[in-house]
This record gives sequence, C-alpha cells and structure tokens, in this order.
Amino acid sequence: MALGQSTSALLVALLSIAFAAFLYSETLLQHLGQLPLNLQRFTPSSSHDTRDGVSTPPSSNGVDEVLDFQALRAYADANSQDTLRWGTYRSSLYYGVRSRTYPYYVAAGLLWGSQHEDISQLRHECRQEDRLQKYGWLKHDGKRYGFQNIEDQYNRVELKTHYMRLMPHDDKETHIDGWASRIEVTPLEPRDERLRKKRVKTTKLSLFFYFDLGCEDESLGHECRHVLKNLIDVDSEPVSAPCASDEVSTCTQLRLASEGIQGDDETKPTLSAPLAFNVQLQLKATNSIQSTELRYSGLKDTNVLNVKDRIVALAERVRGNDDEVNLDNIIEDGSTLVVVQAIVEVDMEAFHEGDVALDILFNEGSVAKKAAAPIDSIVSAQVETRARAFDAQFDAAFQLSTKKLSPTDDVVFNKSHIAFAKAAFSNLIGGIGYFYGSSLVQHDANSPEIIESASKPLFTAVPSRSFFPRGFVWDEGFHQLGIAAFDSEIARDVIAHWLGLMGDDGYIAREQVLGESARRRVPNEFLVQHVEHANPPSLLLCLERMVSKDVDNLSPSAQKELRTFVRLVFPFLERWYDWLVRTQYGPVMEDEVASFRWRGRKINGGKLISNTLASGLDDYPRASLPSQNEMHVDLISWMAKTSDIMATLTQYIDHNAAEAKAQRFQADKSRFLVGLDKFHWNEQLQSYFDVGDHSEDGRIEHHVAIRCRNDEGEIIDATASMEQVRTRTVKCPVTHATYLFPLGDGKGGLQLQQMFIPGTTKLQHVKHIGYVSIFPLLLKVLPPDSPKLRALLHQLANPEHLWSPFGLRSMSTTDLFYERENASGDNPYWRGSIWINANYLALDALHHYAQPETASPFRDEFQKVYDALRTNVISTIFREYERTGYLWEQYSGDIHAAQQYGKGQRCHPFSGWTALVVNIMAEKY
Repeated sequence: MALGQSTSALLVALLSIAFAAFLYSETLLQHLGQLPLNLQRFTPSSSHDTRDGVSTPPSSNGVDEVLDFQALRAYADANSQDTLRWGTYRSSLYYGVRSRTYPYYVAAGLLWGSQHEDISQLRHECRQEDRLQKYGWLKHDGKRYGFQNIEDQYNRVELKTHYMRLMPHDDKETHIDGWASRIEVTPLEPRDERLRKKRVKTTKLSLFFYFDLGCEDESLGHECRHVLKNLIDVDSEPVSAPCASDEVSTCTQLRLASEGIQGDDETKPTLSAPLAFNVQLQLKATNSIQSTELRYSGLKDTNVLNVKDRIVALAERVRGNDDEVNLDNIIEDGSTLVVVQAIVEVDMEAFHEGDVALDILFNEGSVAKKAAAPIDSIVSAQVETRARAFDAQFDAAFQLSTKKLSPTDDVVFNKSHIAFAKAAFSNLIGGIGYFYGSSLVQHDANSPEIIESASKPLFTAVPSRSFFPRGFVWDEGFHQLGIAAFDSEIARDVIAHWLGLMGDDGYIAREQVLGESARRRVPNEFLVQHVEHANPPSLLLCLERMVSKDVDNLSPSAQKELRTFVRLVFPFLERWYDWLVRTQYGPVMEDEVASFRWRGRKINGGKLISNTLASGLDDYPRASLPSQNEMHVDLISWMAKTSDIMATLTQYIDHNAAEAKAQRFQADKSRFLVGLDKFHWNEQLQSYFDVGDHSEDGRIEHHVAIRCRNDEGEIIDATASMEQVRTRTVKCPVTHATYLFPLGDGKGGLQLQQMFIPGTTKLQHVKHIGYVSIFPLLLKVLPPDSPKLRALLHQLANPEHLWSPFGLRSMSTTDLFYERENASGDNPYWRGSIWINANYLALDALHHYAQPETASPFRDEFQKVYDALRTNVISTIFREYERTGYLWEQYSGDIHAAQQYGKGQRCHPFSGWTALVVNIMAEKY
C-alpha cells in the first residue's frame, strides 16, 4: 500500500512538472508570435540548461575515446631537445632567456639603470610605466636569432640586445651547445624636448645580467629548490686586459660554472634541465670610455620574482649623492642565482656607438670547455650570419618587395615599410614565452569551490609583453596565422602545447595564468577561470590554412610530417568541438536546426549591459536581460566555421571513419547555418542580430551610488535614482534593506553611475550593427551568391556604421552604446574601437569573395572595398608605428575624438594580432 501511494505521488509530481513545462512553452510561443516570421517557430529545447553552467543536452555524444596526452607531450618534448631548447622565452622581461625544460630550468635576464634614475627604477620587466621611448624586436626568427632595440630616454642610453641559439654543428671547433647574447650600449638623445634641455656630461650605467636556477612554478618556497643550492660558482675572477681581437679596447672577463647534480632516483626529474654549464662573460670597452668594471654576487632565496628587489636592497649612498649598487664579489651560501654587474662610466660627449658591449657565451654540459676564439669574435660572426639568414627567410615567406600599398601605386613597398613589417612580425614571434604552472578553475558556477589543476607547460605567443604577458586561447589562433606563414614547425608546437592543456572533457581555459611570474601580474579577481566560459576556437583557422593553402608548397617529407601532426591532434580537436557543442548550445538544438549561446553573462554584474567575456568581445552589447533564451550570431558563425574545418581535417588525414565523420561535421554545419538564417536574420533591416530578452526602448540614466546595510551589519553599495535620493524614498536591496547614505564623488558632489533602464523587455532581435552583425561574412560561412552578403558588405562599407578612414570600427556610430563606457571607469572596449583581428578577418573574407573561382555576382564590389580597407589598415598601423614606435592594442574609431581619431590606444606594445598587418601587406590570408 505504501509503495502504491509513493508511486501515485511520483506520477502526480511528474505530471505537474510536465504541465508547468507546457505552460512555459505556450507562454514563450505566444511571446514569440510578435517576432519576425523566421523566429515565430522557435521553441525552447525540452532540456534547456537550468543554470549558467555547462549542462549537457540529450543529443550530445558521450565522451568515449581516451585522449593520448602522452603522445602529445612526447611531440612537444622532442622539440625541446633541439633548436627550441633555448629561447627568449621570458617575454615579459625586456630581455630574458629560458630553457624549455620542466619542472627544472635555467634562465637568465637583464636589468639596467643609471644615476639619472632612482635605483628603484631599475628596468627589468616590460612595463608601460617605464615610458621607454621605444623597445621591441627588429629581427627575430623564433628559433635561433633575435635583435632588439631599447631606447631609454630617462637613462640616456640605447641598448641593442642580440640573442643567438648555438648548436654543436654550427662551429666544428667550439662545439657550443647553448646560446650567446650581446648587449651593446649606445648614447641616446631623447626625443622629448624637456629631457633634451637637461644636458648630461657624464653617465654611470650598470648592467645586471643574472643566471637563475629554478623549478616548478617559480615559487621561492617550493621544496624542489633545495637541490639547486650552491650549484653555480665563479670559475675565474674578473680580469681586465687588452682585447685579443681589438688593440684599442679593453676586455674584462669573468667565468661562471655549474657542475650540475648527479643522477639518482630523487634527482632524476632534474636531468633533462641544463643544470651543468659554463658561462663566459666579457665586457668590452674602447679607450674613450672613462672606466669599466665587472662584479658579481650569488644570492639565496632569489629568482626572477624578486631579483630586482634584492639588487635595490643592496644600494648604498655613495659620496653623499646617488644610491648606487656595487656587488660584493661573494657567492652567498645557498645561492641559486648569480648576478653579474657591468659598471660603465662614460663622458657623454666622447661616447659613441660600438664603444661598449657585454658578451655572454652559455655552454651546456659538465665538461663544457672554454671557447678558444675570443668571445666577441664568436658573437660578432654569429650576429652577422643570423641577421642575413632572417632577412632571407622573411623575404621568402612574405615577399613584400613584390607588393604595393594600393593597387593604383606605381611602386612597391619601400624600405621603411619592410623594416616596419619585420619589426611587427619579430615582436609577434619574439613574444613567444614558455610557462609552467597550474590553473585555478571554478568547475561549477553555483559552487564557490576553486580547483587547482595539475601543473603543465605552455609554449605560446602573448598579446602584449608589457600588459598581457600570458596565453589567451582566442588570441593565439590569430598569432599562429602570422607565425605559421613564416615557420609552421613553431606553429604546430604551439598548437600541441595548447591542446595539452585540455581537460578530459574538452575544456580549455580561455586565459592561462601559469607560474608565479604570470600570476603576480594579474589581479586576484581575474585569476580564477570559469569552466562555463568558452572562447572562440580560432586555433582551427591556422590548421585550416596549413592543410589547404600552404600544403601545396610543402615537400613530400614536409607533407608527411604535417599529416602525422594533424592525425595526432585531431582527437583533441574533436573533443574540443564536442565540448563546445555540448556546453554552449542554445535553446534550440535539433537534428535540422540549432542555436548557440555564450555562457557566463551575469544579470547583476554592475554593468550597463552584462559583459560576454566568453565571446572575446567583452563589452559588445548583447540582450539587456541575460537569460537562457539568448542566441548569439558570432558563436553560431564560429560553430559553422569550425564544423567545416573539422570536415576538411577529417578528409585530409584520411581517418578510418573519415566519410562518416565528415558527413557528421557537414550535417552539423548545415543545421547551424539553418539556425543562423532562421533565428538571426532580420529581413527588414537586412542584418544578422543576436536574439534575447531585450528592451529596445530602454534608456540610460545617471543614478546615485548609495550604501546599504543588513541586520548583521554587512554593507553593500547599490544605486538609486536622483529623484529617490531627493525625496528620501530610497529602497535598498531586500538582502541589505537598511539605507545609510549616498556616496560622494570626493569633489563635493554625489557619485553617479550610468544605469540602463529597460522599457518593454521581450524576446526579440538585439539590433546592434557592429562586428557581431557581420560575423557570418567575417568567417566566410555564407555562399558566394547569397544576397545577404551584399547587405553585409553595404553595412560594413557605410561610414555611419563600421567604415572609417583607418579601418573597420567595432560598432556603428549611430548605436546608443557607441563609445559609451559600460561601468564607471570602464573605458569602451569593443564599442567603436578598431581591432586588427576583426579587420584581418574582414580582409580575408573580402579577398576570398572577390576571387574569380567563387563566381560571386558581387566580386567587383568586394574587390573595391577590399582594396580600400587594406590600404587604410596598413597606413594606420604604419603611421602610428612611425609616430610612436609601437603597435597598439586598438586604434580609435571615435568620430568625436578630434586629433585622437585613428590613433593607437590602450596598451602597447601590442604585437599579438595587430602584427597580422604583415599578413595583410603580403596578402597571405
């Protein structure tokens, strides 16, 4: 009897749930009746997600195949034993070298300063606050050579840094296996008129070059550091003598060495790291230099994290004037880092280029011998050879000497253009870093629990050495489009590392903050990655190019190598694809039609319109009320593009189940494109738009920031209208119901905050013209004869919307949110600014649809817009580089910005996807 009662109760409950679902569907259908015809038949999935997380719809495929992470790791590790074993992989430093080994490594870095700046202003990490006149790589091949120029107007010096990867087969006599560096010091006349007026007679400069033995995630307290103590010692004290290679110069030499550690079970993990080595340092100065000296110090409890602080702490008052550092020539017991100081005192009027250089020769191995030839001769020979090799490789890859700025020009790119392109590309590939550490991940949006992942390595380019010196997955796809055009081996290695970060379920954290160096440059609130946040799978764009456009230029052996690589990574790509389908699905996911929704939007995020970080377009306005009913144009475009690439890759590798898999991906593409047109196309406005619960008639008001309290005394800040504050009718949130007072702005007034006040909120198209509305064009998912293409082209080329003399802006000038901050202090990000990754996609698409083989009826129109946009984009980036010395994160698209219109803005140098200007110049899409 009890069983019968419980069964009846269960049936009643199930019927109630079903009836509630029916009512919800009927209500939604009535609501949808007000929409354009193509949205009226939209019904929610019967199992739509109930939280802002990563629930799996019934139609998703199960995770069956075990991913071979070991094979992926073996691929990357093999490369770490050869040319890529060393590199300028500490790209967050002005000059930093690191071995590509883990968990133990050897690294080196440069600091410098002079009496013109306080000792606390020693240069080390790339920082915008240093306000250097200019710095960046002028030549870098990503493997064996790099040449950088640093103009420090405050210290009145220009540093030229050279890096060379040396291999045993380079020189039969020396058999050096390691690297060499040259730091040249040259006087600098500042461009700043105020600084030029301050005449300087003499300069005393210190270069600090350190060698750092480290392990794991760089934590100073990690127990792994114990075996690294007291390994480095001085092999020969500093000695000055006339230079063997130059009779008019004096050379001061110093030699360091490490015997490494003996291998046993405890130390076995350290053996792959180059812990046994010798280093020869030589400070060369002409007779015109007043004085030079080499000093050293071994420091315990010191590494890249605090080496600057330790050096600054050694400063003392000298002659009652400036703070100076003079290292004590003592290796402290327990040292894991040795720093060498080169002190140079010069008469600025007698100081010329080539007068001072610090050469470093690092040779691996416990039996490594001292180079027989003079150090400066070895380094000089390598510098000249490597520079010529880079020029030849760059010219072969991009062939800019055959290209023009505009098809109407009579001449090809000049020397200034080509030097600019080399610098842009070199800063991209020279920005590659090697990181090792764990990620902090929140796996459940409804739980505060943070899980720390296992430590893993990452080899990746970075968007900005000064501001974003870490990996971002959607940036990286664009980075590798540039790098693969020059060296596909490096691009493959980077892709392998990124896929190695994947979880078993296919999740890849969109931002990788690995190691203490990276973590300390990220605010705590941004350290945690959220598993519901996806990111555009842009890495596939690079693979698509590799197997389609580039493959014909490869030798048979190179083609075999590429096919082997694609076979290796394909299961990981498929798992990533499945994860995206499984977690970012929209309210409709059926066999014939589908929709997608970015996760992670918050209803009360303190913004005018909730950010959509997962899309990569952070503050681009979406539906005013975040909900599970949202459908996003850019995401479904990405998914259509990704399914097409996956089908191409399947056929390329001739997978065992190639035909079935290709059919699956093509079927997915078809239903995604059906959803794109059915849900997102607005026939009246001839545009694609997001769908969501949105207020078309909302307005923006300034509200007053107020402070509220609950019964436990806890305080929060909220907002109230000006009228409510004036009439004292303020109502605080129910959780903190007691109103205390309005907040002041510190200037005698009230602190105001913009608020979006909705009018009528309903499920409808979110009508914003901008990058999102043209994404189907940007990703080339529309057929060449589609009339929708022409409508998007007109939208793109309209000066009221996206067209500007400097490139395509991210939002229409007529939009309510154009150039409007999303919260107090949040400068508009994707609300009008010109971004080069989107302009690259646009140029790629315009170029594609203009080709004769597409047979597009709009070819001539596409070609005309392509030519004009390409000229505008190249001219803008080149002009700003010439003016400022940097590539920029974005360029102003603000028509109200007067002289700032078209200028570079936000962080610099930003040599990530802005460096795609080189591909644009070369027309390599």
